Amino acid sequence: MNNNRSSRHENKEKKVNRLYNLLIAVVAVLIVFVGGTMILGNKDKSDNQAETTQNNPQTNDQKTDKTAKKDDDSSKDDQATDDQSSKDDQSSEDDQSSEDDQATDEESNDSDSQAEVEKNPEPGVAERKVDPSWDSVGTSQDAPAATYKKGSTDWNEMLKAVGEGSGISPSNMTVWRLGNNGGVGKAVATVSPKGNSSTKYRVQIEWVDGEGWKPAVVDKLQ
Repeated sequence: MNNNRSSRHENKEKKVNRLYNLLIAVVAVLIVFVGGTMILGNKDKSDNQAETTQNNPQTNDQKTDKTAKKDDDSSKDDQATDDQSSKDDQSSEDDQSSEDDQATDEESNDSDSQAEVEKNPEPGVAERKVDPSWDSVGTSQDAPAATYKKGSTDWNEMLKAVGEGSGISPSNMTVWRLGNNGGVGKAVATVSPKGNSSTKYRVQIEWVDGEGWKPAVVDKLQ
């Protein structure tokens, strides 16, 4: 009786052991299968990435092009900034030049404002001008020669004073008359610009001791 029980107990343990061994074998196979699958999957993924990179060489080129475009845009922005800076500098110079011209015009206007201008003071005279700002032209003489000899020192100094009053340079002046105006220290000239005989000025000049001739009265003739 006891032997039968012992035999059944041993058979039962053998079956349990075989079941355990089978389960262990199944688990081992599963572990090997899962591990192999993961390894093969990672390898396939790596191969796919390499193949994608090889099949799409434009990707890196596009990145390079984008980088180059950014650099080019940055260069254009810098150039635009330099151009704007240059324009600002030029604008500042133009503004300064305009201010200088305006200052010169204001000085000229101040000078003109001192002049006395009379319209039609007498027949044949369209305008008469007397300007206190007129100054002597300087001289190398102790006194005027009063010879009215063309080309002489006195003649040239008188023409310089006539040009000061009329605004016509002696080198661009046609002299119609230059003579005495009632005394040694007084003279009068009628002149016009070369090539424009229709515009004539009658200029009265006076001698200032030690300083030379200066304009006194300028008439613009009709």
